[in-house]
Amino acid sequence: MSGSPLTSLGIVLAVALLTSVASRRLKIPLIVLEILAGIMLGDSWLGLVVYDPYLEFMSGFGLIYLLFLAGLEMGIREVKWESVLLALSSFLVPFILGASLGSMWGIEPVFMGALLSTTSVGIVLPVIRELKLEATLKRMILESALLVDALSMFLLTISLELVKGTPSSSIALSLAFSLSLFVLPLLVKIHKVKMFLSRWLAAETHFKHEVRFCLALMVIMAILFEILGFHAILGSFLAGLIVSELTEEGGILREKLLGVGYGLFIPLFFITAGAATNLPLLLRPEYVGLVPMLLLTGFGGKIIGTSLTARVLGLGPRIGLGISFLHSARLSLIIAGAKLGLDLGLIANELYSAIVIFALITVLVPSALSKALLTHEHD
Repeated sequence: MSGSPLTSLGIVLAVALLTSVASRRLKIPLIVLEILAGIMLGDSWLGLVVYDPYLEFMSGFGLIYLLFLAGLEMGIREVKWESVLLALSSFLVPFILGASLGSMWGIEPVFMGALLSTTSVGIVLPVIRELKLEATLKRMILESALLVDALSMFLLTISLELVKGTPSSSIALSLAFSLSLFVLPLLVKIHKVKMFLSRWLAAETHFKHEVRFCLALMVIMAILFEILGFHAILGSFLAGLIVSELTEEGGILREKLLGVGYGLFIPLFFITAGAATNLPLLLRPEYVGLVPMLLLTGFGGKIIGTSLTARVLGLGPRIGLGISFLHSARLSLIIAGAKLGLDLGLIANELYSAIVIFALITVLVPSALSKALLTHEHD
């Protein structure tokens, strides 16, 4: 598409507004509509959105901001052993199946395993809020989903370094140092430190600086992790964890940060991610089996791992299957990882397009099934 470099950016911003309005009326997750709008505007159909320097930068910053908000929502919390066990089973079985699929397709196995092991806390949280379940069961489902996302993120960043050819010893040293930085949110919890920073951020004289402080921290941590050899998303995630210790859920600062992210940067990322999808490629005979294979591996791994562990924990078969479907919902992290893989040349456009369609299906179908199963069991 010809025209000013700002044209694509203007189109994407206008579409972001329309999808926000449509999401409320249609009761469809906003991210789903943003990706679908991107598919319509991009390579698959209209071709109105093309990458230019403005859009590329804003989209990349949206990815970093997305993981910052993931850390902000997650926070540092104590988890029960049942949640850890459920998370490990939900993570390991799909990871093994995904790694096997990657080996078969000639793709970095750790990268493919990390993609298929993810779940979507953004889908899990609103679903369990709607369901009338016991508080302990709700906590177990949410905590396990949070742990799965954190494990997947670490494996995803490690796999990207493996693709770059970084020596294992260097990766191990960088990982050890990076993990040590995750002590920072715990240090912030120290009473005097937390009280000082919280008062500084909340003070009326510094009111206009609080959002700037958070954005600066996010960018500084992202740069630090890139220097250590990992992707910036890990640093921004850590920045979110730190800020979560300084703010309260539902507080003014959190609402500001969420408003900036979901109001501007994050829609740009998801719409451009959809625009990079090429659906006509998936209709070719050699690629038509990609989505069914991903569905079989993605759903199968979650159902096998999570259902068996739910039985061990003494949960009913319906609850186990309901949790399996809920953990099968994947969106934010798998799209982010696939987009990184596409940009680095790790996966081809046909596989990226298949992953996007797979992610959309896993959002629309499993959430409805899990609601039916868990509601029936409660009744």
